[in-house]
Amino acid sequence: QAVAQGADAIMYFQWRQSRGGAEKFHSGMVPHAGVDTRVFREVSALGNELARVPELVGTRIRNRVALLSDWHSWWALELDSHPSDAVRHLDRAFDHYAALFDLGIGVDVVHPSADLSGYGLVVVPSLYLLSAEHGAKLSRFVADGGSIVVSFFSGIVDEHDRVHLGGYPGPLREALGMSVQEFWPADVGQTFALRTPGAAEPEAGTADLWREDVTLKGARTELEFVGPHWDGRPAATVHAYGAGTARYIATRPDAATMRTLLARACADAAVDPVLPDLPAGIQAAIRRGEGYDILILLNHTGSTHDIELPTARRDLLADDHRRTHRTTLAPRGVAVLGSLPTEHGDAGPLLETE
Repeated sequence: QAVAQGADAIMYFQWRQSRGGAEKFHSGMVPHAGVDTRVFREVSALGNELARVPELVGTRIRNRVALLSDWHSWWALELDSHPSDAVRHLDRAFDHYAALFDLGIGVDVVHPSADLSGYGLVVVPSLYLLSAEHGAKLSRFVADGGSIVVSFFSGIVDEHDRVHLGGYPGPLREALGMSVQEFWPADVGQTFALRTPGAAEPEAGTADLWREDVTLKGARTELEFVGPHWDGRPAATVHAYGAGTARYIATRPDAATMRTLLARACADAAVDPVLPDLPAGIQAAIRRGEGYDILILLNHTGSTHDIELPTARRDLLADDHRRTHRTTLAPRGVAVLGSLPTEHGDAGPLLETE
């Protein structure tokens, strides 16, 4: 998985499991029981597999979705004396990342200062601390044609942990076309019903953890709350800003609803999955080189899955590098499949064009 997502080296700590000291039960490539063990066999097998695919060296992942993360915002978000102590940085990041993973979308985790020009969609999960400079940068990204998804309790304070005045989410209000004046954190176990405005169905999912009182200033409501005192208030909004689109999520939707919202954002940004219609738990990633690419499939499930490939590829872990339109993934299994004309020793090119 590390290689599939861009790693150029696999480094283990530690080589041999220690006999004494505080870390004597820390894992090692050679366990206490020696080399005739599952762990050593699996590490050795990985080394042999990587050696079969020298073309991996120098290839790169080129994801079109970025998820913003900032240590300073993480620290500031989890300080005390906030409206809720249940909003945690990693939880919020995983809420968004998991939805994109399920959609088959590759994601880069980057700092707000990173170059965003190569991305179609930028996801901003509860980025509590956001400088005016970085807020303006995100707004320009949208105006220039990008798509962003911002979730609640973002853009609250500047880089000095001082509140942006004039309404939340501070420097992103204009691009998002909305404003927040009040936070309403949920009670433990409390949930909120959601619906699509104007839809025949009474509900379109649930949410929990947090609500915000959103005032529209150009945006339209994509999801709304249902229930006393909140009926019809925006829960998720979308705003056309310049050449791009900006979404805001004022609560924590259930997993299915989050997938729906992020799927719409991906569609707006013309971001497609690596392979469409994969079974749940199957991950696909492509590493690209000069004139070729390598597709890596990972089976995170305990079941066997047969995967149809849109074009023929070479199975680079097979002895004969056979050409195939289909691959079978054993439980927790891996496939490494090459494409595009590149010589691979006596086995022929990684892919023969149709």
